[in-house]
Amino acid sequence: MDAIYRTVTSLFLSLLSAIGIQAAPMTWQMQPMPDGRSVNLLISTHPHSTHGETIAIDQFDGLRALLPADLSRAESGGGPAKFRLKRDAGVFEFDGVLRRGAGGGTLEFVPSETFANELAKRGFGKPTPAEQFKMAWHDTGFALIDELAAQKYQRPPLARLIDAGDHAIDRAYVRELASVGYQLGTVDALIRQHDHGVSADYIRSLASLGLARLSVDDLVRARDHGIGPEYVRDMRAVGYTLTLEELVRARDHGISAPWTSRVNSRNGKLSFEQLVSLRDHGVETLEELRRRTHAS
Repeated sequence: MDAIYRTVTSLFLSLLSAIGIQAAPMTWQMQPMPDGRSVNLLISTHPHSTHGETIAIDQFDGLRALLPADLSRAESGGGPAKFRLKRDAGVFEFDGVLRRGAGGGTLEFVPSETFANELAKRGFGKPTPAEQFKMAWHDTGFALIDELAAQKYQRPPLARLIDAGDHAIDRAYVRELASVGYQLGTVDALIRQHDHGVSADYIRSLASLGLARLSVDDLVRARDHGIGPEYVRDMRAVGYTLTLEELVRARDHGISAPWTSRVNSRNGKLSFEQLVSLRDHGVETLEELRRRTHAS
């Protein structure tokens, strides 16, 4: 549906241009982030279409000089603002007003005239104007393409490469996974891991707790079942060093460290299977479990 919508929109804008009607200009809104190093930028390409990204200030040309050194202490003054965001696929040119790092205005996108040729050299087809705009916005460019090639990933179709940008896949993510031993081979596999919240930090944290060299499927399963380093540590703190399979079962049965500690204080140290049985029957003592099972 998204592709159909973009195609229809592109045709509609082309028709307006052909009959001499200019489309409304694209607009932008910006807010500084608390870290002082990045901004949240929203752009609207046409009515009912808004795209947002958090972008480091230093990626812009001319923005840093327009911002006060300390946004939290800046006075209310401000004024006109012109700055640029250069990407491989083209340049975004911003014109508007900034006050204390926040503001808005209009923007233009100037596509790179050499981008399509450089893509062709790397085995990709020519992007449509809408695709080139999207690649610029998500910074899906040669750094990512060349990193994928260097790590022997299968070359994806152009449309799937663009999808990777939509899913926030960039060179840094590819390199981070490689640094912990995961070169996944396909863009689809990268998207799957990213969409499920699997990061290099997550992999390292699990490995430090004895859950090392998990398969990509197990990483996704662990993330989907809410198995984070905190949960693993909490269960160990109450006496249970569990395998991944046991951790998944524990999560699925609603076993938490506080509940486990309370149950053990009433029964003595229970086995993992006994914990599961108690939880499944909604009781907290073995005596209650025996009465419940006998009654049924």
